[in-house]
Amino acid sequence: MLLKHIPKKTILLLSGDIIFIILSIAVAYYVRLGRFDLLSNFTGASIITLTIHIFTFYIFDIYSFKYKFTTINYFLKLLLAVAVGSTLVALSFYLIPHYQFGRGIFFIKIIFLTIFMYLWRAAFESFLLNKGNKKNVGIMGVGVSGQTICRLLRKNTNYNIVGFFDDNPKLHNQTVEQYSILGNSRNLRDMATRGEIDVVVVAITQEKRSELFKNILSVKMSGIEVYDMPSLYEELSGRVPVKHIRDSWFIYVALSGIKRSIFTQRIERIVDVIFCVLGLIGSLPVSLITIVLIKLGSKGSIFYIQDRVGHNGKIFKLIKFRSMKPDAEANGAVWAKEGDLRVTKIGRIIRKLRIDEMPQMWNVLKGDISLIGPRPERPEFVKDLEKEIPYFSLRHSVRPGLTGWAQVNHGYVASKKDTLEKLQYDLYYIKNKSILLDLIIIVKTIKVVLLGSGAR
Repeated sequence: MLLKHIPKKTILLLSGDIIFIILSIAVAYYVRLGRFDLLSNFTGASIITLTIHIFTFYIFDIYSFKYKFTTINYFLKLLLAVAVGSTLVALSFYLIPHYQFGRGIFFIKIIFLTIFMYLWRAAFESFLLNKGNKKNVGIMGVGVSGQTICRLLRKNTNYNIVGFFDDNPKLHNQTVEQYSILGNSRNLRDMATRGEIDVVVVAITQEKRSELFKNILSVKMSGIEVYDMPSLYEELSGRVPVKHIRDSWFIYVALSGIKRSIFTQRIERIVDVIFCVLGLIGSLPVSLITIVLIKLGSKGSIFYIQDRVGHNGKIFKLIKFRSMKPDAEANGAVWAKEGDLRVTKIGRIIRKLRIDEMPQMWNVLKGDISLIGPRPERPEFVKDLEKEIPYFSLRHSVRPGLTGWAQVNHGYVASKKDTLEKLQYDLYYIKNKSILLDLIIIVKTIKVVLLGSGAR
């Protein structure tokens, strides 16, 4: 399902926002003109207003559930988001005068929009957020996989961990991750049958015995949700747990990023070319300023060209604006790190704003990379990473990208540990590639660029 990439709570909150933005426009029309015709009020100006406000709310993290909605700090954040969004709407009305509201309607809309947005969130927090029945989860297997999924489930407010189960009798009556081991797979089956467990996670990586299969099948046939650990981990985290899967997992799961028709590939190529031609033209003023600043800031070339590993392991030349000193890699390639002393003063700025990446649109036009995909890595690092990290070479099965699922969720790689983390996101993208996921990545990329987060 395409919408699995977006949490249900976010979809519900967003749906309410759409309704209340439209309603604030309709109420503003009624207050100003005495008409309350919602359909006739939904004009081009309304579509612009709706789109800009939703985008601004996303940029200001208004859809994050890590904040308490009824605090003064959140209200001020919401107020700022409405103000910035309204400013952008006013600017768009100035640039496209054919689509605009009267000034009276515009300012009345701002007042009601602020009221509706806050009241909607207060109601959402009071009646909808975390008010649903939590699902009781039983974890079958107390090894590393079981403990890993336990830590992830503990952070999720939709689940309540009942305890662990394992067919090794020596482990019974012990505790793991502060939860009791309640028995074996037969005990798990009996508790599920009595309605004490709603979800079962099978977190066993070694060979599964027939008795375990029989009991888990009985649980499933009684209507209980049964997940294998990798599938639930992937669903909850947007990552594939590399250390907890086997070769057979890749054989049996569908890999959407690899199974693509010629038609789909051509469409993606056309989109890449159109976006990059427009991007190169639109970014020309910024590029010219950057070129001047690089030349004034330090000696050396304007561009920095590196070998990178592309689709099917093919080596290509990646082009970037130079952000480091000319002799930065005199002693060989090393990982980029936060506060890297090799970066020039101008380099820090263009890295923060991701301007150093703009010349890579030429690589997209050449077909070396796509707009979206795993970031291409350097050959010097790839040789070691393929030896040390399982399934690392699989990321080369798709065309690398200018941005990707790993980039918007994790940021720059600074170590082999970071590389393992990003590989889990890359494999998730390869497995779940879709139009919606690509759109989510584009929107997240815009947010990352605007906020300058994750730069090294």
